[in-house]
Parts: sequence; C-alpha cells; structure tokens
Amino acid sequence: MEQTLSSRSFRPSSPYKPSDDMRKRWRRTSSPGPQTLLQPSPAAVETSPAVLTFPSPSLALDDPIYSISLSSVKQVHTRILKAAETRSSKSAIDFLIQIYLKFGDFRSAAAVFFIALHFDTLSWSYLIDSFDGAGERSTRELLEIFRELHSIGITLSVGILRRALRNCAELVDFWLGSQIHAHVTKAGLANETYIRCSLLDFYARCCSSESADRLFEESSFTEDSILWNNFIVLNVERGKWIEALELFRMMQLVGLEADEVTVAKALHACGRLEAVKQGKAIHGHVIRSGSFLYALVNNSLISMYSKNSLVKLARRVFEYMGGRTLVSWNSIISCCSLNGFLEDALELFRDMVAFGAEPDLVTWNCLISGHSHHGSPHQTFELLRKMQEEGFQPNSSSITSVLRPITHSGLVELGKTIHGYAIRHGLDRKVFVGTALTDMYVRCRNLSNARSVFHSMKQRNVLTWNSMISGYAHEGLFDEALQLMEQMEGEGEQPDLTTWNGLISGYSIHGRSSQAVVLIHQLKANGVVPNVISWTAVISGCCRNGRYEDAIYFFREMLSEGVQPNSVSVTCLLRACAGMALLGKGRELHCFAARRDLDDDIFVATALIDMYAKSGSLAEANRVFEKLEHRNLASWNAMIMGFAAHGRGEAAISLFYRMCEEGIKPDGITFTAVLSGCRQSGLVTQGWKLFDGMKGFGVTPTLEHYTCMVDLLARCGYLDEAWDFIQSMPLEADAGIWGSLLAACRTHRNVELAEMAAKQLFQLEPSNPANYVSMMSIYACENRWEDAEDVRDAKNAAGVESRGGWSWIEIKQTVHAFGVEGRPPHPDTGEIYFELYRLVSEMRRRGYVPDTSCIAHHIGEEEKEKLLLSHTEKLAMAYGLICTGEGTAIRVIKNTRVCSDCHTVAKYMSQMTGREILLRAGSRFHHFRDGRCSCNDFW
Repeated sequence: MEQTLSSRSFRPSSPYKPSDDMRKRWRRTSSPGPQTLLQPSPAAVETSPAVLTFPSPSLALDDPIYSISLSSVKQVHTRILKAAETRSSKSAIDFLIQIYLKFGDFRSAAAVFFIALHFDTLSWSYLIDSFDGAGERSTRELLEIFRELHSIGITLSVGILRRALRNCAELVDFWLGSQIHAHVTKAGLANETYIRCSLLDFYARCCSSESADRLFEESSFTEDSILWNNFIVLNVERGKWIEALELFRMMQLVGLEADEVTVAKALHACGRLEAVKQGKAIHGHVIRSGSFLYALVNNSLISMYSKNSLVKLARRVFEYMGGRTLVSWNSIISCCSLNGFLEDALELFRDMVAFGAEPDLVTWNCLISGHSHHGSPHQTFELLRKMQEEGFQPNSSSITSVLRPITHSGLVELGKTIHGYAIRHGLDRKVFVGTALTDMYVRCRNLSNARSVFHSMKQRNVLTWNSMISGYAHEGLFDEALQLMEQMEGEGEQPDLTTWNGLISGYSIHGRSSQAVVLIHQLKANGVVPNVISWTAVISGCCRNGRYEDAIYFFREMLSEGVQPNSVSVTCLLRACAGMALLGKGRELHCFAARRDLDDDIFVATALIDMYAKSGSLAEANRVFEKLEHRNLASWNAMIMGFAAHGRGEAAISLFYRMCEEGIKPDGITFTAVLSGCRQSGLVTQGWKLFDGMKGFGVTPTLEHYTCMVDLLARCGYLDEAWDFIQSMPLEADAGIWGSLLAACRTHRNVELAEMAAKQLFQLEPSNPANYVSMMSIYACENRWEDAEDVRDAKNAAGVESRGGWSWIEIKQTVHAFGVEGRPPHPDTGEIYFELYRLVSEMRRRGYVPDTSCIAHHIGEEEKEKLLLSHTEKLAMAYGLICTGEGTAIRVIKNTRVCSDCHTVAKYMSQMTGREILLRAGSRFHHFRDGRCSCNDFW
C-alpha cells in the first residue's frame, strides 16, 4: 500500500519537455526575473567576472562563499547560460535553484527548473528527491515552486499534483489547495483515484472532517477499492474509529477488497474502542481473505486482542503466524506484560533470544512498562539494570515507566535516584519526563521537590500544570492551586476539564463535597460540561470520609444530570454500599452494572465481591467470584477476606492455596486476609505455618501481620506466648497489637497482663475511650470497683469522652438507626421496648440469664439488666422482628464488638422466632440460626 501511494510511482517515464507555446508564454511574462535569466542584459555581462568560478556543490549554502547579493547570483547565472557545458551541468543548475531559494526568489528558481527540463538536465523527480524529508522550510519552498510553475500554465503530472496537495495539507495552505482542486477539476483529473485520495487528506487537515466526508460521498459509489482503503485509513488516523469500522463493514458489503494496511488500521480501531466483537469479525475476514500471511495484519491482531485483555487469543495468533518480525515479538511481549502475565512475558523474551531475534530498546521498555504496572518497584529496577548491562541506555519512555511504580508505592528515595539519573543524562529536559517527575513528587506528597521540578521546566504541557494544581488541591492548599491556574492562563495554557477535576477531587477528599458540587454546577453554567470523572471524584471523596449516604445521594444527582456512570463510579458506589452493608441497594447496583455490561469489569466484579461479603451474603460473593474468568490479585484477596470476616477460616486457607496453585503470587494484603481467617476461627497451627511461610513468597511481615498473630494466640488463651511474641518482634508494637492483647485479657480474665497492655495503650492512644472502657470492664469483672473508678477518673481528667455504640437496620429501603449521637430517639421506641420486654420474658422461661459482666458501673443487678436492654443491637433486632414478615432474615449492623449478653440474646431470638439473624459487629459477622451462631462462641 505504501509503495502504491508513494509519489515516486507517479513520476513521468521520460523528462517533461516544454512546448514552444509554453516558452513563448514564459517570455511574455512581465516579471523582470525570468527575462533577466533568459536574456541577460549586456551591462550585466560586462560587469560579470572575467573568469567563471563555480562553487563546489559539496559546500553548504550557509558557507561564507555564498554570502553574496542576488544581483551577483544573476551575473553568475548569465555566465552559466552562455557556457553550454556548464548549462547542462546538473550540479550548476542545482546550485542556482538552491541559491535562489535562499534569497526567496521562487520565480527565478522555477524558471531555472523550467529551462533544465527543456535541456533534459533535470527531471520532475529532482523536485521530489531534493525536498523529501527536509523540514517545513523546504516543504514551503517546494510549494512556492509549484505555485510559480502552475501560474505560467505548465501542466503538472498526477504525482506532482499529489505532492503539491500533500504540501498544502502539511502547511495548511487552504487557498492554494483549493486552486489545485479547481485546476484538476478543469483538467478532468478530479476523479482520478490518487488525486481524489490526496484531496480527501487535504480537506481533512485544512478544512474539516465534514468536507472530506462530503468529497468521499460524491465518489463512494464507484467501485474503487483504493479510495475506500485510503478513506478508512484517514478516519482511523483522525480518531474516528466508529466511522472507520462502519466504512470497513460497508466496504465488505459492496464487495471491495481491503488491503493489509486497511485491515491493520481497522483492527487498531477495534483495539482503541475495545470492540472485541468487531475485532473477532475482522479476524474471521483475515482468515477468509488470506491476509493472515502479512506480518502487519498479525501484529495488529495481537495488539487488538491485547487491548481487550484477551491474552490467550493474542498468543494463539502469534503461535500460528509465520515470518515473525521484531515487531511481532515486541507486540506479544507487550501484550503479556501490560496485562499482568509477567512470567509469560519473560519466557517469551527468552524464547525470542533463543530463536535468534535481537531484543531492542522497545523490547526492554515493554517489559519494564508491564512490570511497572503489575510488578514491584524492585522488579522494575532490576529490569532497568539488566537492560543497561546489555548496552541499552534508558530513554524517556524507560524513565517514565520506572517512575510509575515509585509513584504508586510512595518510594520517594528511589524516585530521587531516578531523578538524578535523568539530570545526568539530560532526560529531565524532556516534557514527559519532567511531568512524570512532578507527578511522582506530588503523589509522594513532596510538594517542595515537585515545585522545584515544575519551575525548572522550560516547556510545560497541560499535563504538567494539571499535576501541580492537583497536588496543591489534594493537600488542601486551594488558594495556591487557584493562583497556579491564573498563572497557567497567563502563560497561554487554558485549563481543561482535567484541571477542574483536580480541584473537585481535592475539595471532596478534604470533606468539602458540597463545595465540589457547587464548582461542578458553576462549570456547567460557564459552558464546561462536567463528565463522569467530575462526579466520580465527589462520590469517591464521600466514601473516603465515610459519608456513604452522601455518596449515594450524589450518584443519584449525577444520573439526574444525564451523566452515565463508568466502571470507576460504580466501583465507588459499591464501596459505599459495602460500608453501610446495604445489601438491597448493592443488588440494585449489580443489576444496573449488568445492564450496562460493567459487571465483567474486574474492578467492578471485585467491588461486588467485597460488597456482598460485607453485607452478609457470602454465597452471592462467592458466586460472583467463581463466575470471573480472569481474576486478579485483588479479587482473590477480597474473597479470602470475605471468608475470614464470616469466620470461615478453613475456607479462607483453602482458597489461599488454590490461588497459589493457579500461579497468582500473594502479597501482604493476602496474608493479612488469610491470617485474619485463622484468628477468627482459632486455627493456631495453620496460622503459624502461614506466618512462617511469608518470606518464601517474598513478603516481609508488617505490623498488620504481627497483630493477627498476637490476636490469634491471645484469643486462644496463649497469653504468655502472645507476650513473648510481642517482645521478640523486630518492629515496635503499635496500638493495634496492645489492643488485641487487652481484649483477650478481658476474655480470659488476666488482670496483670491487661494492666501492662493498658499502660502501653494509654501512652499510644491517650484519647481513645475504648481503652479506658475495656480496662474498667476488666476491673468490674473482678469486683475491683476502686480500680475501675480510678480508670474512669483518669479518663475524665484526660478530657476523653465516651462514644456510645450505634446500630442500624435497613427495612424497605429505609435505614433505621439506634444510638447515633445528635439524632432524636426512634419514633417507635415505645413499641420496640414493649416487644423486647416480651421477648426477654420468654427467654427467661427458656433459661436465659442476663450477663451483666460487661457493665462497668458499680450499681445493682436490676439496674445493670435495664442497661443491657438499651444496647442498640437488641433494639435493632427487635425492630426488625416487628416490621418484617415471617421467614425474612434480620440484618443488623453495629459499629463495635458485640457483647456476650447481646450474643446470647440473638441466639435465643433466632430459636424462638425461627428467623435467621445476621449481625455485623465491627468487621466480624455472626450468623444466628436455630439458637446457634456461626462463630461457635469464639469471637
């Protein structure tokens, strides 16, 4: 295709010879330039040098020997015309043309070329060869020569006309291009295929897409496959991928054959649109038409499947293709690498070397880029080191790829190392490298270094500005962000929607969602249409601050504004549903995502698993998980954590080993999840085995993992072992570890160890009321009321106020909360207590004895029992029994750990009413059915 469309294909087979009429017309021209050239005046001849000295053609035109006047050049020209042997010299004619171009005398240059054509000294190919790839200035000079030749009526060939149109398109010279269009129309060449192709390209660049479309429609009924191929390629290059695919489909319907370049471009459009169905259809066309013989088409198929995350299909294309090129190897390595199949990518790299293909810088960059997205920063650095050992110097693409994992991991010291390398090798002057460095420092919350890089950049693009403005906004420095926006406009760079979205995100992160929404409405009033990213930033900010109800409200407002959610906004809202355990709304959102084909998105699917698990429906979470065809590490972690939260420790361990068997390498989050399963189920032996095996997977234990082990040992009664474990830790124990030990001491009534744990907690968290309450309860259980009062006095002296627990239940899409500060009592409080008293009376007849050990007040037993009745989870469960029909499960959410008395009451309620009761207490789930709990009284 490229050779067919090359300008060389249209060079005349023999040199063009001007006719006598043409020469006469030239002589009649009133311009003094050509007359002087063809008929030099006697005065000019007399004043010319006695000896003609012609400069060497090897000298550059800016050599001092050429520092002469235009009149001197014409004197030299006169000598050349008089000397026949020099006049026929190609180097002499070339010198004259170039020197006239230097002086901007395009008419004289055109006249010299005109005469050279007559004497067969030069051909039309001279113009093409002399100006190809010589930059914008030479392109303009060539266009001026075309203009002069055209003005005197010389008939230009199809190839020269196409070249002239191409130059007009490159320089956006609409008027000359329009004149050429008029000329070819008068000359009857407008319907010539290659002229029409050039006109399409010209109008697409210089006028509008609509003009090119109209021009194509005028000739689309002709059975001209070249024109169709050219127009499809043109649409892809202009980013009109949907239109290109529709044209490709129509081309097949009318029976025209697409060449390999067009097929490759159509596959590129499928990749950009993630249109896998159309891509597979084109793959079928490739097989039927025999286009699979072309490496270009196979490489495009690999790329298309890669962009649709269909790695198996991409590898199948690669395995069956013949004549693999370097591009083929790079394409399949990039496919595996960017889709997270890092081991496969490395294996292909080794195969590539074994088959004798030499990796280039692009190959290494593909590996580095994939590892930067899916691997660790250290793996990315190791690849960078190996690349340098092989003699390849990192370029700007290498540096930006290496900076990506550093940015997301917050490893600012490693980032500084890369920054130093970029400075030493001059790469920091590249706009993209400077932008990546700015973004790295911004995301690592190092605004001082980000400012330094930003202000040192001589050139900035809109991405650089956006990164810095976003950095200020995310740190809450809104005045600085707005000042930078003013500076941005002052330097001629207009803020785009991404700029404003950075501000919106900053407001939302800092709990100023209302202000963010006001900004959205102001943008709309000013003609800037907020997009789904704008609204998603608000929803995400609400979720981040625990304002889940606001997140749901703003999602509805987004829909009312006609903005359609994407996978990210759906993922954020599912997080809100998970936070509030809104199973009903979560199911609605699942249906919403399914109708829009978003449920197959790995991030949406992972959020669905998390939502169902945290809303108490472990079975539905498992169904979503098992339905997934391609699971990533996050989806495995979500499911393991779901089993752990529901007290299914053995299931969590089994899923962990299944994940390892399928080749997914666990990370720190995975071990936190599976160790949580062990501690929730009391699996001490398995917990030790998993903890000891962490380093074998390249995971270094963190405080979270040590907390899990302390909690596991302490819950199971191994308090001394837990204490020894804390003392032998290589890390300083934090409040989470001491809190786990204190809670276990309360369960196992070990006052001495509890006091040591509490002493640490009072130093680490002096304002946390839960620590004081736990210690008071421990003393109360031992009837050490004076000590309990001392702790209460210490709490009051420290100004610490107790935060009461709260519970809520969702009934008919309405959330009913109990015990929430600042809210009035529930309107049905009287009816709820009446039902609760009735239920407790029946429980007493069945053997229920209130457990008042959790009441840390030195009061009578009767008063303690009254306080037990006011526990919010009891009120929520009673209200659920009142308002729901028989057989309906009761789902209650509580913000703190459930006390032993409420746990007992829930078991009695499930036995007496035949209802299933699900209680989420903190991060732990209790399923009550027929008088038994799923935790087996181990919590």
